[in-house]
Amino acid sequence: MSIAPPELIRPGKIPRPEAVDAAWVTEMLARAGVHVDVAGVSVEPVGTGQIGETARLTLTYAPDGRIGPRTLIGKFASPDPTSLQVAHAWSLYEREVRFYHCLAGQARIATAAYFGSQLDEDGAFALLLEDLAPATPGDQFKGLSPAHAHRAMREAARLHAAFWGRGEDADLAWLDSGPLAQPFYAPDILRQTWPAFRDRYADGLSNDQRRVCDALAEHYEAYSRPLARPRCVTHNDYRPDNMLFRGEDLTVVDWQSAALGSNAVDVAYLIGGAFTAADRVAVEQDLLDSYHDELCRQGVSDYPRDKLAADYRHFTFAGINVAVGAAMLVKRTERGDRMFLTMLDRHVSHVLDTGALSILTERV
Repeated sequence: MSIAPPELIRPGKIPRPEAVDAAWVTEMLARAGVHVDVAGVSVEPVGTGQIGETARLTLTYAPDGRIGPRTLIGKFASPDPTSLQVAHAWSLYEREVRFYHCLAGQARIATAAYFGSQLDEDGAFALLLEDLAPATPGDQFKGLSPAHAHRAMREAARLHAAFWGRGEDADLAWLDSGPLAQPFYAPDILRQTWPAFRDRYADGLSNDQRRVCDALAEHYEAYSRPLARPRCVTHNDYRPDNMLFRGEDLTVVDWQSAALGSNAVDVAYLIGGAFTAADRVAVEQDLLDSYHDELCRQGVSDYPRDKLAADYRHFTFAGINVAVGAAMLVKRTERGDRMFLTMLDRHVSHVLDTGALSILTERV
């Protein structure tokens, strides 16, 4: 069943990126209220996403008409059947389209300007966004500088505060992924993917990584039960690869996993994945302070710092779910293999450093 409102579902063939033409872009922009006559389009693939395809569209205009944006970023469905199946099962394309169409203006953080979208009833999509070049994308392997990490914490706080306590709002019901602590990741996901992940990457796994993931799979219900906290809109893939920086300015992108959840899932996922273990230990308390201070500045008064610390510890497991699940559920690439193993290493260290493994038996 589609989560998108009727006005976002439009009939008509959605082109692959390489087949985008001037007439299609002109129509898309007109529907977004930008009335121009596009005369030509050139398409260049960008990004390393595994759940969809992204391209830069360079536009030329009729000489006697209005001028619009010179470039746009277009996002399209993946041609890979495995990635496409996951995107459809979790409504990932529709979530991103609807976030930009309905929620970006309320989110209190910088998002790319929205220039229209198209969805079909089978879940294929196209999304046109502002091109933020020459902003520099983050890098999962290099992580974040302390300054950029503090900015990312403040931005997360603004997003969460904008929708704080609205987890039961009827107008946000399309964001609900079920009664789970971590959106999307029910017990069967890890239990189905971890054995295959363990076999695929056997030579690259440490004893600690096997031990932590085995324990999580065995006692997953203790982790998965929702926390008694207000829910808000969460990003759920809040990591350097999904951030664009221009100086100290930050724009968060890739909203396909937007859902209703506990705020700390984004906080723990970013801090745990963006640093080596040694670098994380040196900055994490200051980063948590930055997040909590901004949350309070944004008007959230019912979430003391000790609750944040407890929830942060709980969600040290969040990145393990993503590393293991995504590796086995989306198109496999060389960079993806390296990224998922890096994520697993950092998030397992996070679990062990915070003593979070005991959560799996404390909540039984």
